[in-house]
Amino acid sequence: MLRNPAPVYAAWRETDPFFWYGELGTWVLTRYADCAAVLKGLDRFTSDWRRLGERTPDELVMLQTVDPPDHPPVRRLLTAAYRAQDHAVLAGRTSERVRRRLAGLAGTEFDFVHELAIPLTVETICEVLGVDPPDLDWLNRVSPPVIDTMDGGLRPEVIPAGMAARAELDELIEHWMADHHPGGMLAFISDRTHEADRRLVLNSLRSTFHAGFESSARLLTLSLLALTDNPGSLLEFSKNPDLAVEELIRYTSQVQVLARGCLADTEVGGRKVREGEGVTLIIGAANRDPAVFPDPDVLRLGRSPNPHLGFGRGLHACLGAGVAAMQTRALFTELARGYPAVRPRAEPVMWDSGTLRGVRTLPVDLGR
Repeated sequence: MLRNPAPVYAAWRETDPFFWYGELGTWVLTRYADCAAVLKGLDRFTSDWRRLGERTPDELVMLQTVDPPDHPPVRRLLTAAYRAQDHAVLAGRTSERVRRRLAGLAGTEFDFVHELAIPLTVETICEVLGVDPPDLDWLNRVSPPVIDTMDGGLRPEVIPAGMAARAELDELIEHWMADHHPGGMLAFISDRTHEADRRLVLNSLRSTFHAGFESSARLLTLSLLALTDNPGSLLEFSKNPDLAVEELIRYTSQVQVLARGCLADTEVGGRKVREGEGVTLIIGAANRDPAVFPDPDVLRLGRSPNPHLGFGRGLHACLGAGVAAMQTRALFTELARGYPAVRPRAEPVMWDSGTLRGVRTLPVDLGR
């Protein structure tokens, strides 16, 4: 299932697309229309579980876990900092970074995750933030416990290690706030922290940095698997890279799950949801819903329209979606141009994660 969860999601959709999961006390939604309705229903569903009386550790209060009135000031600040970057220059440097790394790896067998995807995405998000990249060995130690806590409802024993890892990332963000390059997001934000709650801003920056490399690296690796699982797709990528990237985001759905809490008794998809109940949105299933995507299990790089939920929707949509898409476009454009024979040399080792799907290791040969 970790390698290909689509058959399980399809079975859920066909047998009971909206079911109660008692272990977590949540409804599980697998249809596109139901998931989209919850994401758009800001008056009925919340990302801030404090509004339902649950205690949230201060470290977890950030852009993705707060609603208005706390959300808009932080979102405006981070969005303004992001838009202030020269994205044309960033795209050019990313393409050059891709070419340089691929040239250095040509003729060798290497781990796509740790020798290409993670170094590339770390360098890119650090350029966006305007900081020097941290030590990758340290980062590869700190990041997995943070991701494990995303499944903390199922595995509460992982939470202490994840919170300790977040504390290490917090120290890095504090250091960067005092020591950054001019022109990046940190330079923009450090002069304007008075515009929003500082702790909320710092937590959101930690999340932006972490997702900026971890989620993006998982998208790149899962996309490579998707393209090599479907012979000929890589060469097709260059026909319309923008549409191809959107299809890879839909098809891979590295963010498999989003959760919301119900603020008032309501109805979704013909089911009654009570105040205080949780709803778990299986984004990976919604993005394969045949009611919205014809032949959903077929990788169609020219698919249009393609209203996937891969980066969320509405108020809490992913702030860095454009950077993730840009890196995906740069990498596979270059692979299609210079290394169309790229192939895995062994089956991937998948992360044992329900929320954020990904590959732990993937031996690759660029071919000739």
